[in-house]
Amino acid sequence: MNNQIITGAKGGESKPRPSVEAPDSLQSTAYARILDLVSEGEIQGLVAGERSVYLDETPLANADGTRNFSGVTMDARTGSQDQLHIPGFPAVESEIAVGVELKYGQPWVRAVQNLQLSAVRVRLSTPRLAQTNTSNGDTNGYTVQYKIEVSTDGGPYVQVLASAFSGKTSTKYERSHRVDLPPASSNWQIRVTRLTPNSTSSVIADTTNIDAITEVIDAKLRYPGSAVVGLQFDASQFQSIPTRSFDLRGRIIRVPSNYDPESRLYSGVWDGSFKSAWTDNPAWIFYDLLLHFRYGLGHLLNEGQVDRWELYRIGQYCDQLVPDGKGGMEPRFTCNLFLQTRSNALDVLQDLATTFRGMSYWAAGSVMAIADIPEDPVYTYSNANVIDGKFGYFGSAKKTRYTVALVSWNDPADFYRQKVEYVDDQAGITRYGIQQTEITATGCTSQAQAQRIGKWALLTNRLETESVGFSVGLDGTLARPGQIIRIADNDRAGRRIGGRLRSSTLDTLILDADVKAYPGDTITVIMPTGTAVSRNIKSVGYPLTWDQNGITWDNGRITFDTTGFPSDVQQVVLAQNLDDLPPQHSMWAIDSTTLATQLFRVMSVAEDFSDSEIKFTISAVRHNASKYGAIDNGTRIERPPVTVIPPSVQRPPANVTVSNDHFVDQGSAVSVMTIEWEKPEAAIAYEVYWRKNDGDWIFAGRTGTTSIDVSGIYAGRYVAKVRAINSLDIGSVFATSVETVLNGKTTPPPVPSSFTAESIVFGIKLAWGIPAGVTTADLQRTEIWYSETSQVATATKFGDYAYPQTDLTIMGLAAGKRFFFWARLVDRIGNVGAFYGPVMGQSSADAGVILEYLNDQITETQLSQHLLEKIDSGGGAQVEIETLKSELAAMYSIKTQLTVDNKPYLAGIGVGVENNEGIITSQVLIAASRFAIVDPNAAEIYYPFVVQNNAAYIDTAFIKNGSIDMLKIGSNLQSNNYVEDVSGWAFRPDGTFQMMGNTPGGARLMINNKGLYVFHPNGVKAIDLSVDAT
Repeated sequence: MNNQIITGAKGGESKPRPSVEAPDSLQSTAYARILDLVSEGEIQGLVAGERSVYLDETPLANADGTRNFSGVTMDARTGSQDQLHIPGFPAVESEIAVGVELKYGQPWVRAVQNLQLSAVRVRLSTPRLAQTNTSNGDTNGYTVQYKIEVSTDGGPYVQVLASAFSGKTSTKYERSHRVDLPPASSNWQIRVTRLTPNSTSSVIADTTNIDAITEVIDAKLRYPGSAVVGLQFDASQFQSIPTRSFDLRGRIIRVPSNYDPESRLYSGVWDGSFKSAWTDNPAWIFYDLLLHFRYGLGHLLNEGQVDRWELYRIGQYCDQLVPDGKGGMEPRFTCNLFLQTRSNALDVLQDLATTFRGMSYWAAGSVMAIADIPEDPVYTYSNANVIDGKFGYFGSAKKTRYTVALVSWNDPADFYRQKVEYVDDQAGITRYGIQQTEITATGCTSQAQAQRIGKWALLTNRLETESVGFSVGLDGTLARPGQIIRIADNDRAGRRIGGRLRSSTLDTLILDADVKAYPGDTITVIMPTGTAVSRNIKSVGYPLTWDQNGITWDNGRITFDTTGFPSDVQQVVLAQNLDDLPPQHSMWAIDSTTLATQLFRVMSVAEDFSDSEIKFTISAVRHNASKYGAIDNGTRIERPPVTVIPPSVQRPPANVTVSNDHFVDQGSAVSVMTIEWEKPEAAIAYEVYWRKNDGDWIFAGRTGTTSIDVSGIYAGRYVAKVRAINSLDIGSVFATSVETVLNGKTTPPPVPSSFTAESIVFGIKLAWGIPAGVTTADLQRTEIWYSETSQVATATKFGDYAYPQTDLTIMGLAAGKRFFFWARLVDRIGNVGAFYGPVMGQSSADAGVILEYLNDQITETQLSQHLLEKIDSGGGAQVEIETLKSELAAMYSIKTQLTVDNKPYLAGIGVGVENNEGIITSQVLIAASRFAIVDPNAAEIYYPFVVQNNAAYIDTAFIKNGSIDMLKIGSNLQSNNYVEDVSGWAFRPDGTFQMMGNTPGGARLMINNKGLYVFHPNGVKAIDLSVDAT
């Protein structure tokens, strides 16, 4: 065995090197360039420069001048005709997103057909480009080659460039290539080809994409007449193209030459000329839209076809300062509007007119604008110049009287997003409840203005609910839609307040009729120019004078003739002279603090001409001028009195109270309830009701005073209600007192001493007794109640019968008809006693008695006497008798016949008397498929007896003696005095037989399929012979 020695030495330690990742060598910086067309030019421009530019709702610059974004450049043009182009924007570009992967062997091809293009720009990208060394783990760059080719008009592709992504990037890298396009006649084809095969190894990332293609038109465009804003920014600051917003002052338009839009002041008298300036006054925006050639109606209208003078008045009203609800002031109406879409011209104009509470219409070859703003009446219409002297009045539907408005407006503090302002009318809600409407406030960027728009809509719908229509002659040309007119309707006013002048001087007017007028009242007349002029009245009537030659003295009495005592007068002296004499027969109207003429706003004037007359029909709506102050400043609404006729709606009395007192009458103490109230305006009488302890209302009477007494009351809880009545006999709603506890008598009227019911033919006779000691001073009436059941809860009052009546006969009942009756006494002030009853009453069911009664009734009629009267053999009947003797028969028949399909159908009645071998027979025969009897005088058609299909049908029958071979009962078979568990007997369809005595209070027997049962009068079972008994 050989022993070998193993020799060696310890080796040195070795560590592997870590992998190395090369830094990214591909870095991309992309800039977005955007040119926004913001408005038709020329505009005033950005309100505050860069602070008025917002990227994703963040301002480009702050108030202190610092920037919120770096690498952003901005330039703007206002849209003038000679503006310069924006540097840095040499071309018009339109980028089209592609977003496809570029793969080896699958070129990407794009057709371009816009022959105005100068070039296209292809944007490529790679999300990651790298290669990992599998031996050491190092990550390095990689190279992907590609080329771009162009085919022109379908020709061969020509390579325009070849390039490559070469390097390393761990994030997305983008690259753009501009490809100039050669001249073409039809199109181009752009082809991008990847030259490097796609790697299939997981250690190589080499995906390439085509992100977008941009069409480019090279030009230094100035965009004259268009306001543009150009922005260039670093794409690394945004995830996507940011939204842009601009705070602009819009178009420079024509405004009056004496108007300063900044201060909103007007200097001097306007001569009708214009200057150019920016304004947010809706009247001049409306004017610009009408006459602009590019976006308005300037190609259809000229300046002479627009009423600029009315717009000037509207514009001044819009500029007046009103409270903004936040302690400051603001213009009444402004319009900040961005029209972006094409729409119907009339719709746009009407929407724009709503910004100044107006509307537009076409008349006399011109566009007229009107607004609901304060103005004076332009003309007066009265019964004297209206055809037939008639005015027709109409009210608006209740559902249009809105009480809540939701007004949509644009909030500048929230980038002009739409907000909704809630506006309500508490007075309207109290009367009509909540009735909601929604309003879009066009061009409104003020919360306070939205409030005013809502208030105007609600107050107008509540205060101006009445419209009027009437017809006139040529006076219809003196008022146009939108203007205020004065209506002096003598019929509605209740006295003469308008008419025509008989004659006039500068200080005195002679009217065409006597009127009631007083110094200080106002009279309005129409002047030769057609305008209405008002003057205060200095005096009325004639000066007080007397005839000195006619003075006489007689026994201490002086007598003389006088002229001028005030009364109904025709002469009116003015406090201030007129500037000119009114035309002959000019219209006049008088206003006073107690009676005013009506004001209406004209809505339409329609021509209604014929060959014989010229007529205009005017429609107008009620006008209340006090609403303007309420809308702007919350002032009180005033409603001038327009009639002295008592109102159709009477106010109720106020403060209705109930109290009581006591007095002695003939030695007895009597309690008295006193009902009092306050008098409302126009009331002349009152109707008073009261009730005790939730009982029925009792009429206390009608009185002209403000109190009424009710004597002899009982102790209890009392409530009174009173309504007022005016001279037109129109009553108010009831005013009710609070419930009040009063002291009085404590015992109600007694129960009647007796109450009986007697059967008679077709009726029931009732009789009752009055307890001893009851007098007229205590008792007023007896109440009779009835029901078909014995339960008083189902009873209905039959009638009231004044004391001392103690009996009642009820007729017209069917035979055997049964009711239950109750009686109770009522005293003079309505206190009610307890019921006596029930007492059962039944009309007679005795067939013998009924037949005897009917026999007497029939025999007494003329028809019966004539029918039963024998034919006289003398005189004029001789010929008939001879005929009867020879023919041995006398007959008369009535027949009618209808033939259908050759088959006759007959109906008739025959009456005859025959002598057949000495046997005399009188008979009546009826030929019909159906025979029925009907009472033609009854309130309702009813057939008590019908024969049809060989069977007789009888609704109700009373038979004295009858024989029936087979009896079938559909309901109960019972005696005529049957009351369940009380009296009589009955068989029921369920097999139950029940039997009681003739009078209530006895025992009762019941038999059914289970056994026999006997009950004591108190309902306790006495005998039980049944299968269930134990």
